[in-house]
Amino acid sequence: MNNNLERTGECKTCGECCKKVRITSVLSHIIEQHGSIEEAGKYYSYRGINIAMVHEESDRVLLEIGIPCDRLAEDNGCLVHGSPDKKPLICDRYPWFTDDIETCGYSFTRKKHDSLKWF
Repeated sequence: MNNNLERTGECKTCGECCKKVRITSVLSHIIEQHGSIEEAGKYYSYRGINIAMVHEESDRVLLEIGIPCDRLAEDNGCLVHGSPDKKPLICDRYPWFTDDIETCGYSFTRKKHDSLKWF
């Protein structure tokens, strides 16, 4: 998780985070391979992959593929929730950053840093 942000809130069991696979990639590698992020977007879109976010400062790209988790129940609950041996760690940690899912119950605020005290 970003050390400057603090996650608050709770899961509302909307299931939206479980309906796509999210993969982080390296922006400079993508541009080297495809020539531009626009060309990469076109190439990926033909394969059902969406460029969800480009973060130039960290040289990262977030890719999304519409593949739902097979442990997602019809009511959007997790069939393996509470089973640490079956539920992937990333599922408990999600989201690590502000996402574009409007129904998500989590939000992020900047951490307040204690001001320096001089004695």
